[in-house]
Amino acid sequence: MPTIFYKLGFRFYFLSSDCSEPPHIDVSDDGKKICKFWLREKQCELADSSGFLNTDLRKIEREVNLSSTLLKTKFNEFYKGNSPEKKS
Repeated sequence: MPTIFYKLGFRFYFLSSDCSEPPHIDVSDDGKKICKFWLREKQCELADSSGFLNTDLRKIEREVNLSSTLLKTKFNEFYKGNSPEKKS
């Protein structure tokens, strides 16, 4: 579970078990609240959320959009070495 960065009190990270999914970022506060954003071409999209208030989700979404280039790069670097095809 590599952490990409901490910002606004949230942890932005990847789960190694999600290698078959499209580019995305997982975000949590203290482990009790989690969400996932798809890293789309123009703008991110909320995929799933548990426990976050809408105000927090808007803050996270703004940060994901601002950091999308970095997040996509890190996603591709991380999952290139962890794809199911590489494990065969």
